[in-house]
Amino acid sequence: MKGVITEKQYEIYYHDIDYNRKALITSLVNFFGDVATYQSEELGIGLDYLKSNNAAWVLYKWDIDILEFPMYGDKVIVRTSAYSLKKFYAFREHEICDEKGNIIGTAKSVWFLIDIERRKPIRILKNVYKAYNIDEKCNEELSIDKVKDLTRVDNEENFTIRYSDIDTNRHVNNTKYISWAIEAVPLEKILKYTLKGVRVVYKKETRYGHSITSQVQIDDNGNTMDCIHKISSEQGEEVTLLETSWISNKGN
Repeated sequence: MKGVITEKQYEIYYHDIDYNRKALITSLVNFFGDVATYQSEELGIGLDYLKSNNAAWVLYKWDIDILEFPMYGDKVIVRTSAYSLKKFYAFREHEICDEKGNIIGTAKSVWFLIDIERRKPIRILKNVYKAYNIDEKCNEELSIDKVKDLTRVDNEENFTIRYSDIDTNRHVNNTKYISWAIEAVPLEKILKYTLKGVRVVYKKETRYGHSITSQVQIDDNGNTMDCIHKISSEQGEEVTLLETSWISNKGN
């Protein structure tokens, strides 16, 4: 990590866990997002600053690798830093560590800044460069592999967007898409495997009251499972594309 590094401690509560008492991937993603917001607030370029400039950050991509999921009652440290800024885009790194300081998960994310009213990208404000201690000439990108295209549909689920799915920008919170994607994987598969990696590309916004379809292609190899996911709007437009990678629970 480089630039300003911010960390925050979290405890794994009951509402954060799955049937194995391990943290849900969505809980960890929420931690990543929360510590990024916390950093911006600490540096004086948080929600109020963005609102005063009629701007908002919108998440574009995730690339997440989990080595070990923390358990119920564990305390973890989550760190983040802005890696670089380039025109409209911000590249960010994240780490999650156990109580002994061991890294148990990493993530890369890409965000872009938009004008709230026009919903169009805008150039990153100079104060943001200054706050994150990033040179305006530093425009190196974090590499994130492309998400594969769905070639068949093995299962699908339909959802209607609820009020509780909406975030401060009045569109669907980014973790909901990950939850919807995993929901399309049959339970018998979920029980056999542990999630290890997630890649996400957010393509379009969705809003309260709309309906979406979550489709999945499942390649079960016995010891590993790879899934390609597509979430579509009620008009059939691609909203979010995802890949998830899993390993067998045998021997764990």
